Amino acid sequence: MLCTFLTAVGLYTSIFWLYENLRAPVLLVLLSLKNLVLGRKLSERYGKWAVVTGASDGIGKGYANYLAKKGMPVVLVARNESKLKQVADEIKTKHGVETKIVVADFSHGQEIYANLEKSLLPLDIGILVNNVGVSHGTPKPVYALSKQQLWDLINVNVASTTLLCNILAPAMKQRGRGLIVNISSMSAICPMPYLTAYSATKAYVTSFSVALREELKPFNVEVQTVQPGFVHTNMTEFLASGMRDKIYSRFLLGVDGFLSYAGCTLGKLDRTTGHWSHGLQTAVLYLFPEFLRTYITGQLNKTLSQEIRASSKRKAR
Repeated sequence: MLCTFLTAVGLYTSIFWLYENLRAPVLLVLLSLKNLVLGRKLSERYGKWAVVTGASDGIGKGYANYLAKKGMPVVLVARNESKLKQVADEIKTKHGVETKIVVADFSHGQEIYANLEKSLLPLDIGILVNNVGVSHGTPKPVYALSKQQLWDLINVNVASTTLLCNILAPAMKQRGRGLIVNISSMSAICPMPYLTAYSATKAYVTSFSVALREELKPFNVEVQTVQPGFVHTNMTEFLASGMRDKIYSRFLLGVDGFLSYAGCTLGKLDRTTGHWSHGLQTAVLYLFPEFLRTYITGQLNKTLSQEIRASSKRKAR
């Protein structure tokens, strides 16, 4: 009897793990074939404009270029006006699409959203990419962070995604089409010591996105949750520059490499890591129960923090 019960539990667990980790690649293949047959452009399927936050660098800039390459005019949102103008000019020259820029510093909180609403609502926005986010770089315990860092994590990572969905989802719902892409993180898959507040904000983004998808599904508005691992951006530069001889830097993926896969998942997957290699890393982590994932990632982050401090001291000599 006990053997039968344990066998059933093991079978159920194996099926669940296989479903969670093989569902995405299987769906991606099948829906890619379907799109080849139908041949609909993203703008025809969702609407004319794409909005990308945090668009002046990194993953946001990558999404803006990918969508422009697919023929969509893009609205670039970030805090640095000169960088935004530069990216807008690059996109217009390279892809020949219309661009607009909206300057917004999401760390300022609620005061910025009136201007965003005024700038965005008149447009037929088909795709919203909520990418803007901040971290504190080197892993640190939460008590070592300043109050300003903690407020920025909440205002930028949590409030921006929530409020932009609140602003733009009603118009998408009314038109009966649209795609919202919320960039979470692999750090959301379990509580992560030494990235405590950051991983918590990304867990919020994942939970919010999955629930929002169910709310908007009846109105033909799609929501995709993206949970990438390490991608080489300004946020992970400390890994690329200071840890070249360590295993962490080997997991860094270039933005172009990430978008070559993540872009293909648009309109096909409701949840993805954005890249097959990050999918494998997530699948390995999900072999462990949450308490072990928390312990393992905490130890890795603690070791990483110690090695970065040691590396900084060596450079200072």
